[in-house]
Amino acid sequence: MSRLRFEQLENLYDELAHALDAVPDGHESVFLAKLVLSMAHEFGQPERVSALIQQCLHEPAPDAGAPRELIWGEPDV
Repeated sequence: MSRLRFEQLENLYDELAHALDAVPDGHESVFLAKLVLSMAHEFGQPERVSALIQQCLHEPAPDAGAPRELIWGEPDV
């Protein structure tokens, strides 16, 4: 499976941020859960999705100075 370039991740981040802004207040968690489950169904790799959920759960917040390589690897510059 090929990985996305950092620019592609940034574009998806922007799209996700706009989508979250469009979701009614208080329903952001439901939207994100539906998105993750839809992606898991599309990719057909439940073990990998579970591993990513755990990784994101235990990864420090971005404002804690955590390097962004933890999930996506080195950015393509």
